[in-house]
Amino acid sequence: MIIAKKAQPQGDVLIVDFDPESGAKIKTYCESLGCFRNILITQDGASASSKLRNQKFALIVLELNMPKKSGLDVLREMNDRSLNSKNNVIVISETLNQTMVEKITISGVKSYLPKPFSEEDIRNKILKLMALK
Repeated sequence: MIIAKKAQPQGDVLIVDFDPESGAKIKTYCESLGCFRNILITQDGASASSKLRNQKFALIVLELNMPKKSGLDVLREMNDRSLNSKNNVIVISETLNQTMVEKITISGVKSYLPKPFSEEDIRNKILKLMALK
């Protein structure tokens, strides 16, 4: 298990995952880092798009396979005029094959994690993304 230094709050987190159990686990992992103010969970891509248009997030954990709007569609909506940067996105999915990895990296996302993942795996990704290591 990784021991992370507690840091000043870095901002808010948006977790986008259709699976309530998975979303809750990721929220717990983020809370244990002690470096985020608010952690929001949404279970569909349309709701995620709305939140991303209206609020800036320090971290976005985005499942690709979402109801109403896919994670790739959500990423396509994030552009230079967006409040949120693709540099702050960790894509998660059970269907991360080479083609999908190429699509997300071409879109500008640098961090991804295949499901299922361990607490250590997601914490390492978050810490690296947030430059807290």
